[in-house]
Amino acid sequence: MRYRTDYNPTQLNNSPQTLMIGPWRLQYLAYATHSHDSRQPVLFIGGAFQSFRSFSHEVGELLADHPVILLDLPGQGGNLQPAGELSLEDLADLIAGFISELNLPAVMPIGLSYGSALAALFACRHPGKCYRLLLSGVAAFGRPGARLLLEESLHILEQGDIKLFAQGVVSGLINPLRIEETGISPTFQKALLRQLQRLSGSDIQRYQQNSRRLLDFQGFDAHPKCPTLIIAGEYDHFTQPWEHAHFAAACADAEFAIINNADHLAQLERRPSCSQLYLPFLQGRTLPMQCAGVRRIKSHSLLQLERRQEARTPPPQAQARLRSIDGREWHAEIVELGFFGGLLRTEYTQQLPVRGWQLLLQELEPQGILLVHQSTQGAAFIFTHADARASQALAHYIRRAYAYQGLTYGRERLSPSQALSRLAGPNL
Repeated sequence: MRYRTDYNPTQLNNSPQTLMIGPWRLQYLAYATHSHDSRQPVLFIGGAFQSFRSFSHEVGELLADHPVILLDLPGQGGNLQPAGELSLEDLADLIAGFISELNLPAVMPIGLSYGSALAALFACRHPGKCYRLLLSGVAAFGRPGARLLLEESLHILEQGDIKLFAQGVVSGLINPLRIEETGISPTFQKALLRQLQRLSGSDIQRYQQNSRRLLDFQGFDAHPKCPTLIIAGEYDHFTQPWEHAHFAAACADAEFAIINNADHLAQLERRPSCSQLYLPFLQGRTLPMQCAGVRRIKSHSLLQLERRQEARTPPPQAQARLRSIDGREWHAEIVELGFFGGLLRTEYTQQLPVRGWQLLLQELEPQGILLVHQSTQGAAFIFTHADARASQALAHYIRRAYAYQGLTYGRERLSPSQALSRLAGPNL
């Protein structure tokens, strides 16, 4: 491998180098402090639509101590080559082929979001080529609710409603109920929404291929054996902290930490907090026990992490209606309600379809829902949050319910008057 030694963040906009492995095109940029650096390189494997520009800050931080390679596999990032026939395992094997073709030493992958599944699979299938591993947003997609939302996004795309699709994706990546804590600006949200609304035909094809690849994935039958660091955003409801913790518990040598006041985009929202962990980890140093904005979870507690991120309680008004896609309505009783879902009972006596429902709650606009499972206790459902206005109205409704019942808001326990004072606004 011959590295470039003239790194400047603006170069991440340049055309990447190309390596062909059979019919597959891999694109990459490689930097180091000297051109023939023999140290273990850091290998960035980003989310499905993350460009190399997303990592300009991290590359600048790491170059003093490590060579850095940014890699786009077929159909990922800026690599536009369609690859619908490739599985996650196939893509992980292409990473190994890349390392072999360029005669690299064992690498240190940083896998984020969709890239975390690829990086983890690579580490499992090719342990001799993986020196250390850092994961965030572990996308194993074993949780039924996550799978349903991904399937729903594909269904909306097939219907041709790009606006609903874009809003649903944004609501998955950015926790709408925790904007105050995560500090994500409206400007960033709008920019992300516009980007998704303007996806080209080839971009939509790539999203469909990537999503189906995740849905086809049967799960990990082995876990990484190398030193592994896993970080999760405290309010990540897309790939939840407890899922990260369970993955860490299955690894041979893993450490796990939660980044406070962050969600799925933790490395963007709380860069200094993340840097306190990944810089010493990649250098092989012991992680600091106390880090500002970080909560370390000990190994014996990994499987005890709370699974439910929000309180689910009876709503102020339990009576509701369930509307089907053909306009028919049935009486429903809300047993539990939260911002992301709840439990209802209905007079409908047959098994309910999963898709095609709206929940009509007093004071609120119709809310799109998907039914996760049904039992004698009722039907568990999740909100799709594909309608921004309806989602915002639900957020205010839920926050009022929190306030009146004195439930936990963030990590504080507030009295009703304290919670109401924080929520004062035109929609209360």
